[in-house]
Amino acid sequence: MYGFFYSQPAYLQTSDTWKYFNLSKPETDWLLKNPIAFIKDIFSYSYQSSGNLFIAHNSYWNNLKDNLIIKILAVINVFTLKNYYADVIFFNFFFFIGCIAFYRLIKEKIAANKYVLTVFVFCIPSFLFWCSGVHKDGLVFTAISLCIFYFNEWMKRKRLPVKTIIAFFFSMLLLFALRNFVLFLLMPALLTWYLCQRYPQKKIFIITSIYGLIIIAFFTSGFINHNVDFLAYTINKQNEFKALGGNSQLKLPQLNSTIGSFMQFFPVAIDIAFFRPHITETSNPLYLPAIAENLFIYTLIIYSFYQYFSKKKFQVTETAKTFFIFCFAFAISNLLMMGYTVSLTGAIVRYKSFVLPFMIAPLSVFVNINYKKDETRL
Repeated sequence: MYGFFYSQPAYLQTSDTWKYFNLSKPETDWLLKNPIAFIKDIFSYSYQSSGNLFIAHNSYWNNLKDNLIIKILAVINVFTLKNYYADVIFFNFFFFIGCIAFYRLIKEKIAANKYVLTVFVFCIPSFLFWCSGVHKDGLVFTAISLCIFYFNEWMKRKRLPVKTIIAFFFSMLLLFALRNFVLFLLMPALLTWYLCQRYPQKKIFIITSIYGLIIIAFFTSGFINHNVDFLAYTINKQNEFKALGGNSQLKLPQLNSTIGSFMQFFPVAIDIAFFRPHITETSNPLYLPAIAENLFIYTLIIYSFYQYFSKKKFQVTETAKTFFIFCFAFAISNLLMMGYTVSLTGAIVRYKSFVLPFMIAPLSVFVNINYKKDETRL
């Protein structure tokens, strides 16, 4: 469906997924003709230097995410004879690995109805649509899932086989190559998870300390080193989205590289990340599934809060609580970053899709569905 949707005339010219596929065809020929040069090309660039990690222009690191997808497609094309829809099978195999890893991890942490948990991990509509395509999103989710799966194994055992350590670091490298800022947001969330599990009595202090320091570092980075100015990078990223144009471009207040400007923009960022598309944006029928999904998610969150704070009070273990803290810290930090950088309603639906399982799946513990098999015979 993803490939078919973007093959339509209205979307084909601006479609990244088909652009990657078309660029991968000559790369496949190059791979078969000169595999060493094909591999060396991944690590080469035509600029004077590798460029900045967070700048979109004249940067090897920015181009790496697209080049990596093209190279992966080029290898897959050898087996699929350059067929896009056959390539999809391989991409979904990689994506499914991440879903399985996340499902196994969360099933270990909470005692939830397995059918509800399955739906909340595998069947979130926007997550399923955007991450199953020939693009970065599914690989990003798999890299994150494998990172946290092996991190959890390390916390349990304190020692891991060499092959597991290699898999963990390979997942981190893959995430760095595809979306480096997600890796930078994952690391403090993992540290929070580890410290909260080790010192459960100090969870609030740990959370406020880690993310307080991150906020301070974010706003003071430009004063410490002009080449690492996160305020400027955030504004540049938002301007890049504004430059894309499009019918879903939002009218946003000016964002400047000052603390006051970022604080004033905060309610707008919350609105973009958590509530777009609005329930009033029904003029575009393509937004209807995303609107319905938002309504379901926030109904679920309200229901979960009610269940947790009701008189019945669910028994959630300390291990589960620390995992919940990780999931929500990681999801919220990503969503806030998207709120400050993404200026297109259509884009925010896609970009936040890989975060949704971290918000929704833990709440499956509060959806208590009991059923009994009917053993009567007709």
